[in-house]
Amino acid sequence: MQLQYPELLWGLLLLILPILVHLLRLRRYRKTPFTNVKVLQRIFSESNRSSQLKKWLLLLARLGLISALVISFCKPFIPSDNTDNNKDIVVYLDNSFSMQARWKNSNLLEHSAQEILQNFPEDFRFSFLTQSESFTQVRTKELQQKLLNLEFSPATLTAEEIQLRSSALFSSPDSTDRELWVFSDFTGWKPQAWEEWNGARVKALPIEAETRQNISIDSAFLERSGTETLDLIVLLTSDADMERSAVSLYNREVLIAKTGVEQGAGGDLEAQFTIPADTELAGTLQVSDSDLFYDNTLYVSLSKPGKIRVLSIGAAPADYLSRIFTSDTFTFLQSSLRELDYSILEQQHLIILNELETLPTSLSSPVLDFVEQGGSLIVIPSENTQISSYNQFLNGFGSGLEQRSDSDNLITSINFEHPVFQDVFEKQIQNFDYPQARIHYGLQGAFQQIIGFQDGSPFLAGRDGIYLFAAPLSGVNSNFRKSPLIVPTLYSIGRGSLPRADLYFQIGQKAVVDLEISLQEDEILKLQTPGYDFIPLQQSFSRKTRLYFGPEPAVSGNYEIDYRGDTLQYLSFNYPRLESIQASAPSVVPSTFETYSDASSLIAEYQNTTRVTLLWKWFVILAVLFLMAEMILQKTMR
Repeated sequence: MQLQYPELLWGLLLLILPILVHLLRLRRYRKTPFTNVKVLQRIFSESNRSSQLKKWLLLLARLGLISALVISFCKPFIPSDNTDNNKDIVVYLDNSFSMQARWKNSNLLEHSAQEILQNFPEDFRFSFLTQSESFTQVRTKELQQKLLNLEFSPATLTAEEIQLRSSALFSSPDSTDRELWVFSDFTGWKPQAWEEWNGARVKALPIEAETRQNISIDSAFLERSGTETLDLIVLLTSDADMERSAVSLYNREVLIAKTGVEQGAGGDLEAQFTIPADTELAGTLQVSDSDLFYDNTLYVSLSKPGKIRVLSIGAAPADYLSRIFTSDTFTFLQSSLRELDYSILEQQHLIILNELETLPTSLSSPVLDFVEQGGSLIVIPSENTQISSYNQFLNGFGSGLEQRSDSDNLITSINFEHPVFQDVFEKQIQNFDYPQARIHYGLQGAFQQIIGFQDGSPFLAGRDGIYLFAAPLSGVNSNFRKSPLIVPTLYSIGRGSLPRADLYFQIGQKAVVDLEISLQEDEILKLQTPGYDFIPLQQSFSRKTRLYFGPEPAVSGNYEIDYRGDTLQYLSFNYPRLESIQASAPSVVPSTFETYSDASSLIAEYQNTTRVTLLWKWFVILAVLFLMAEMILQKTMR
């Protein structure tokens, strides 16, 4: 026999009380001679012996009553043969978005939580793990509110992450019988990742959704349909019939458009909305679906684009630049070096050093400060460039010019993967009318090649907003400015100097947003949506503020950027669509798992293997018998 609470044996000290009472009540009788009482003396002696016996029996009954009660409170039990295997239980409850699928009148997550609450004993001790939280050695009753209020998590744990986190929750490394109990729909699980894991025995309780048909808004993007309008293209995926489905577009809480779903040229399901190009949108795209509902909504946002300020500093005006940097998108200025107003440098987004023969310190120093503050720079050498002057400036960026070559060189290669040409070309062009340069300089440093010569040397290279041409673009030196390639190249560089915020961002992925605002000291920008707000990592420059996103935000929605109580613009964040991609695939339980139909059968097996014979009830009965014995002695014996 073993005791669950052996410390309560201190209660046996109470046995002293009845013993003391018994000793205090003992009396000594003196003999008194008396004539003619022989018979009375015999009766008195018999009565005295009966009273002593009664007192000893009452003492034993009271000692037995107290001892039985104390031992019953110690919870005595006889262990089974299997209790030597110290079972260590970790319960993993999958609360990913795929658990939103319907199951009768609830969803998979609610059903799994109820299975735990209804079948686990209240004092059952285990460690608990979800996608986002973990609890070490808790009882079922302690987790009741957590299970009832458990929310879905956008995180998707890999097999390795589940194994690592569950191993950390086992109570001790020397526990001999580890078990991981998994409540999941097993969407996206990879059986091969579990075949060689020996960290614990895994017991699975798979739960199947009533249907795996799912409609999902996969993504959205913009296409310019005219000078005044934009097309918002919405791509969808579906396992169900979409003929009667429609996609709604809300601006804030106002429904502004609704359209049907059609099959696009590539076979994708898509919906299209036409909106004004200068619209300000805090949009919500919605489609009706009764199964997974987290992917029925996609948040998108558009802000009124501000004009990008471009300054060209050159010996003479360059008309081709004014035709590229048009007034609808840019504010374009040109100035000679002699007439330059240096105070406007820090106000620009892009500066072009256009074929200056030399870069004096009076210019290179403020331009260097401009670049360090996040500005973009294009350097175009002249026919008679003083290489030493240029290199003194360019060496600060890890680049420079080499000696001039006067041989003709065709411009034949384009790095289509470079951000400058992102979304510029519909397809990679292999044959076009190659421009050429009659004179050119070699480029030093590790700048990434954007456009290259036939001999493999770079014609245009760039890095971190700094772009360097290898040849002048004016006069007879090069016909590149007559090539169709010059417009998308310079226009893209100009637009990239103050990029428009993306239509939306994905939660958990790193992102950078530039805002046309300069913060004063101790000022910050805050992002907020109903019920959630945070302060992102931010860096302030003289012309703009750069916001960095990563772990935050954690909640999808349209966020307004708050500055001094005013809304600058909106940014949209959405959950990853990984659970949507996996939801239609059949779930597979790894073959190494032991499978159970419900939690009751699992907990019943656990109790059978760890069953103990409880004795406390018998000690309570024994205490009652001692009490009854005392009562009988009090009434029957004199």
